[in-house]
Amino acid sequence: MKCVPRIFVKKADLPSDTLVHIGERKTGEARITIIDYDEYYFKEKEAKNVEECFQFKDKSTVTWMNIDGVHQLEIIEKIGEYFNIHPLVSEDIVNTGQRPKMEDFGDYIFVTLKMLSEYKRH
Repeated sequence: MKCVPRIFVKKADLPSDTLVHIGERKTGEARITIIDYDEYYFKEKEAKNVEECFQFKDKSTVTWMNIDGVHQLEIIEKIGEYFNIHPLVSEDIVNTGQRPKMEDFGDYIFVTLKMLSEYKRH
């Protein structure tokens, strides 16, 4: 059995609702993919900015927002504020060490998963 070290982050001198990215520091721009659908309709698009997500708040369709680049905290903060996402969920989003889980909050479902990728041995 392999032991995985736990990462503890000290948020000293920061307000309790301050987001802190935990994980490998990435560079580059975040990518937001929006998938909106119901039983008769399907649309997938890449958002140019976070504000494009806001138009889906009151739609009767199901909307999936995939964010590649949670290191850009301002995106997570804007989405959290606009969609009334619980602050602890926002903290979970920016902590890339989270274990896979799913939580139903009534107005939204939060799912965190590890990205599947192909591993090639040399």
